[in-house]
This record gives sequence, C-alpha cells and structure tokens, in this order.
Amino acid sequence: MNSAAGATTGPALAARPRSYGSIVWGQLRKRRAAMVSLAVVLALALAAIVAPLIVGDVPIRWVEAGCASWPLFHYLSNAEYSAMAAFILGVTLPLTSRLLRPWADRRGKSAMVRALGLGFALWAAVTAALFLVRTPEQRYGFFLERRAQAESAWFPLIATSRNPGYEELAHRNQAPSWQHPLGTDRLGADVVLRILYGARTAMTIGFVAVGIGSAIGITLGSMSGYFGRRIDLVLMRLAEIFMFIPTLILIIIILTVMPSSLPPLWAVVGVIGVTGWTGSYRLMRAELLRIRGEDYLIAARALGIPTWRLLLRHAIPNGLAPILVGATFGIAGAIFLEVTVAFLGIVNTPSWGELLNDGRQNPAAFWVWGAAGTAIFVTVFVYNVLGEAIRDAIDPRLKI
Repeated sequence: MNSAAGATTGPALAARPRSYGSIVWGQLRKRRAAMVSLAVVLALALAAIVAPLIVGDVPIRWVEAGCASWPLFHYLSNAEYSAMAAFILGVTLPLTSRLLRPWADRRGKSAMVRALGLGFALWAAVTAALFLVRTPEQRYGFFLERRAQAESAWFPLIATSRNPGYEELAHRNQAPSWQHPLGTDRLGADVVLRILYGARTAMTIGFVAVGIGSAIGITLGSMSGYFGRRIDLVLMRLAEIFMFIPTLILIIIILTVMPSSLPPLWAVVGVIGVTGWTGSYRLMRAELLRIRGEDYLIAARALGIPTWRLLLRHAIPNGLAPILVGATFGIAGAIFLEVTVAFLGIVNTPSWGELLNDGRQNPAAFWVWGAAGTAIFVTVFVYNVLGEAIRDAIDPRLKI
C-alpha cells in the first residue's frame, strides 16, 4: 500500500515546478482580448518592418536584358535589416528558451534569461556586421518609369512612389480604389504607404523611448529603494523635479533650437526617454522598499554575496513585474505624444499625426483622416488592453 502510494507521488514530487513567468503567461492566455491585442501589436510591427514588400516603388525582382537582379534587398537600409533580425529573434524567443532549458536546468540558471542574452548577442553581432560591411543602394532607380523596359518585374503589392513628384499630383485626393486601397492624400501619396511608415515611427518612439526611460527608472529606483537614506532622499527630489517638466513643451523648445542637420525623430525619442523615467523609478523604489527585508535577501547578504550581484540576480528581477505593466501603458502614451507633436507640424517625419493634419486641411478626403485616426485609436487601445491584462495576470492572488 505504501509502495503504491510512493510510486504515485514520486513522479509528482519530481515534476519540474512552474516558473513565475509560465504562470503569468498561462493566466494571460486565458484572456482572449489580451491575445487579440498581442496579435494586433505583432502584426502592426511586422507590417511596419516589411513595409517595402507591401508598398513602394522598388521591385523585389527585376529582369532586364536577360539579367536578373533583386533590387529591393540592395535598397533596404541597415536599420531595416536590424529591425527584421530583432523581430525574428523576439518571436523565436520562446523556442530558444525551450531549447536551452535542459542546459540551464543542469546549471541552475534561468532558461529565459539565457535566451534573452543569446538573442541580444546575436542581434548585436548582426547589426554591427551590417553597419561595418554593408552599404545600401542610395540611387533612385526609376523602376516604375522603366517598367516597360523590363522583361519581368515583381513589384510590391501596391506599386507606388515613396516620394511623389509632379506626375502624382494628378492622382491626389483620390478615393479608395483597387490601385490605392485607402486612397491618396493631397500630394498624391498612397495612404497605405504613409500608414505603414508612420507605424515605424510609432513603434520606434514607443519601444525605444520607453526602453530608455525604463532603464533609467529601474537603475535609480533600485538604488533608491535598496540603499535608502541620503541616496533615497536625493533621488526622490530629483524625480520630483523631472515630474514637473512638461514633456511636450520641452520637445517644442528643443526642436526649435536644435540644428536642422540632426534628425528630429531621435530628439523626440531622447526627450521622452530622459523625462519619462519617473514612473518606473517610483514603481521600482516601492518594490525594493518592500522586498529588501525579505528572508532570501537577508540570507544572501549573510552569505556575503556582493551588493551588485544581489541587486542584479535577486532584488531587481523580483521587482520587475509592475515595471512591465507601466511600460506597456507608457508605450501607448509615447505614441500619443509623438502623434501630437507631428500633428502640430513640429517634426517632419512619416507619422500618423502628420497624416491626420493633412486630413484636417481637406475634411472632404475622409479616407485620409479616417485611416490615420483609426490607426491611432487601434494602436493605443490594444496597448491599453494588453497592459490591463498583464496587470491582472501578475496579480499575486491569481489562480495557479
């Protein structure tokens, strides 16, 4: 009887315990709205990355005088290839973590952390190699104008010029058609093209700016919460100063005095990142104040573990859950702020705000402002839904 009981309970006791990340992911998968929102975010990111394959004037394959070439892959910039590599590595991260799990378990390490480190190392190596070795094609090929000379040409799904000239002015403010599914704007540019390239700006602003702000907030918040006393006092006063800085006004001032040779997009990213760390700082500070007296941290200090290792391996990872929720909401806020700046005409980059401003100048072209408004609403909405779902999934009272 006892042997039978031991046989049945043995495998259960030997089963690998579920990690906190797998528990949160399991809770998140139960929420259909969260999964739909995540799918929309991934689809939008993929469409923004492969925009030249969807709409543009550079052919994928071009055959002329019996010679075949692949112009699109020569015209893609190094940044576009780097973004493609980051997307592929990010999507395959769960598979990489599963493959590394046996090796990580034998060494008592986290498979997901090792997968993240490996993915980042591969992405950095690919990006460095691209910028050191490859030089993208810059000359305008006039492929649309020379289409009749080609024996075979594979153009993107929507073959249209990225930089409308005088010939496109005859096609301005056209209603949606088979050739232009979302119509054209006041300059004759395809609205689908402007939506996709505006998505690139939105994704760049959202992820890079929030990433910078989160990194600053996590670093300062962990120092403030763990060490306390004078360090906490100084950093809290610094955070209060930054909280009172109006981000939009600061962006306008910097763009006004900034030299025209510098890209305005990265100025907006920098301002949002440098001024938007206070939320992450307060969350991380509160978490460190809560967990710095936990038994496992006291035991780690008693074992003589260095402070930097204690923070990086134990304290900060256990306080990142609310930061993830705040970052999700922060991406939506950063996108909305970038749209506002572009709508005011302060920056001259492909943006949904710029497209919305163009539609405001011609209200009859409802397909212009309608497409831009829909893109803004859907993106901000799905990020907010995803943030709500993550906040519920990391609730400590969730059902396991």
